[in-house]
Amino acid sequence: MSIQYDAPLADSYGVADSFPKDFGYGEEEGDIEDSPTPSDSKPRMLLMGLRRSGKSSIQKVVFHKMSPNETLFLESTNKIYKDDISSSSFVNFQIWDFPGQVDFFDPTFDYEMIFRGTGALIFVIDAQDDYVEALSRLHLTVSRAYRVNPEINFEVFIHKVDGLSDDHKIETQRDIHQRANDDLADASLEKLHLSFYLTSIYDHSIFEAFSKVVQKLIPQLPTLENLLNIFISNSGIEKAFLFDVVSKIYIATDSSPVDMQSYELCCDMIDVVIDVSCIYGLKEDGSSSAYDKESMAIIKLNNTTVLYLKEVTKFLALVCILREESFERKGLIDYNFHCFRKAIHEVFEVGVSTPRTSIRPTGTALMKTVALNGTPRSTV
Repeated sequence: MSIQYDAPLADSYGVADSFPKDFGYGEEEGDIEDSPTPSDSKPRMLLMGLRRSGKSSIQKVVFHKMSPNETLFLESTNKIYKDDISSSSFVNFQIWDFPGQVDFFDPTFDYEMIFRGTGALIFVIDAQDDYVEALSRLHLTVSRAYRVNPEINFEVFIHKVDGLSDDHKIETQRDIHQRANDDLADASLEKLHLSFYLTSIYDHSIFEAFSKVVQKLIPQLPTLENLLNIFISNSGIEKAFLFDVVSKIYIATDSSPVDMQSYELCCDMIDVVIDVSCIYGLKEDGSSSAYDKESMAIIKLNNTTVLYLKEVTKFLALVCILREESFERKGLIDYNFHCFRKAIHEVFEVGVSTPRTSIRPTGTALMKTVALNGTPRSTV
């Protein structure tokens, strides 16, 4: 289904909560006491933190399309839940949501087994609460995990910052950053690197933070960025994102800096496309999908900006931002997109046929042809 829509540029952006409830990743698999499943071998992303810090709310909003207001009624997590997120061949991991009262000194808690198969550990700190205890738990958690598996990416979400002023946000982040790294230095763990993000479920900051976390788990990321750079440089495009449609996480973008407003526009465009497709694009017998290989949309804003969305795979969409004068060469853009799409599918094939630890393919080897000024040529 294709959509063309002329829209005024909104003054503010919010998280759309009208996303179809059944357009998601499915339900949680259950608690960790269940019998092992084949998905247990997938890379893990751990959500940890004190009670009521917002861990389950983050998971529900990002991966299950729950409205932020509905998370107020979530019960506190009292056991470890694992949620299989299988959106594509390389965004393919589990999220394990830990209760805040996990005791690492409990002999029944096999933390070595858990940390050994973990790709990223996300520790959530409530910025509106006293975070002294949270910092103590953060240090205990990351130091234990680092000794078991030093390859883990350690991420700190300074959460619930929507109720803080801009100055307070910066000061809170600086204070937490300083205290956490001082604790690591005192324990002679200077090589342990923590990444910090200011997040809230009431805006797009949580999606952008998760995008940065997920990108570190994608071995093909340099290839994808290279392909996007080739595509935009030969198509007159200002910015391009490769989105996971369900979660609105961007798994790759070109090398130019990410502007938060541009990212929010692209997220809102995905919401519009899926919502309209669910209403007008489904067949009566229910055999079609709201997002398929025919999905395409063009939105022209009143500031001469054009948003262009096209399907790449059943899970991924390319969303581009460009000027109207550049969009006049739509034939060139579509040809280059065809080459880009073919290259992305080759990346998928490489990812499926080789182990995750294999050497990453280069983008130029996959991008067989591009069009420069309308003339096809082979890349070097």
